[in-house]
Amino acid sequence: MNGTVRARSRAGAHDHAAFVMPLQLRDNIHWCDCADRAVFLDVEADRYFCLPDVANAAFLRLAAGQQRPGDAGRLEMLVRRGVLVEDRGPAGLRAPAIIDPPARDWLPGPLTSASLLAVLRALASELSAARMLRAETLLEVLDAAKRRGSANRRDRVATKRMLQAIVSASTAASYFARVQDRCLVRALALHSICRRNGIAPKLVFGVIAHPFAAHCWVQLGDAVLVGGYEQARLYTPILVIE
Repeated sequence: MNGTVRARSRAGAHDHAAFVMPLQLRDNIHWCDCADRAVFLDVEADRYFCLPDVANAAFLRLAAGQQRPGDAGRLEMLVRRGVLVEDRGPAGLRAPAIIDPPARDWLPGPLTSASLLAVLRALASELSAARMLRAETLLEVLDAAKRRGSANRRDRVATKRMLQAIVSASTAASYFARVQDRCLVRALALHSICRRNGIAPKLVFGVIAHPFAAHCWVQLGDAVLVGGYEQARLYTPILVIE
């Protein structure tokens, strides 16, 4: 992608030569193309936002490297607000998050047995995630999720057995903690447990543009561990944390 916008030089009264100003999204702002609507997640501000139609079209052209005359003015609002900043690197505008399309639930059948200790650990992890979200900013919470280690990798058989226990316990715990809009809490909790046990799934944030909705789930390969395949497949990923 070629993240540049053509602008007019103001160096002198008679200088009307065009120049190219490379642009990049500010750190901790993520985006995706959701049915021709650019949706943004500002992690620092803990908010999603979209653009007016004219700016939306100009931004999508910027991302595709297909700018038109006048796009600099259409995107001036984003530059003024610090959403787009001057890019000194060669990479161009950051691409949207990409993952394997969700294809199934990890635990598609009836709930398997989960030990009481595992269920209690899942509940404790959810309580810890909920406390973090109340006490810390979203940026701090996600930075902590990125730092969680996963060095002691297991072989495939051991990983499958461990995941079966972890997902079963998380599913059982959900029956004891029935609170609406808990997708982020459950996803953070399960992602944390997996990482502590040497398993490295992805923590995924996704959006729907019309009408706007956001969802969070945990995915390993094409399997959804928590967050529901049937729901996750409807959303376009906007942020993926390994």
